[in-house]
Amino acid sequence: MSEVKREIEVVVLLALVKCVSEQCAVLKDQHSMNVKQKFNRLLKAARIYEKEIDVIMESTGDFNIENVYDTIMETINESKTIVYEQI
Repeated sequence: MSEVKREIEVVVLLALVKCVSEQCAVLKDQHSMNVKQKFNRLLKAARIYEKEIDVIMESTGDFNIENVYDTIMETINESKTIVYEQI
């Protein structure tokens, strides 16, 4: 795999981590206690990793991850809107 392709894969993965963190936050209070504990662990791990990503983006001035994240979240939100309309 070329270096550019590897970099793109990393950026997409890190953007997805940020998306997971946001989606976990949205659903955080909607689960039973047993599931909630597991969910909270996932949310905590995602938030810790997200903070590390944000620190690196700030220090390097490279916001490609944020741009990909915005695009993915926009797609997710559009998809949810379509599904909600079908209900």
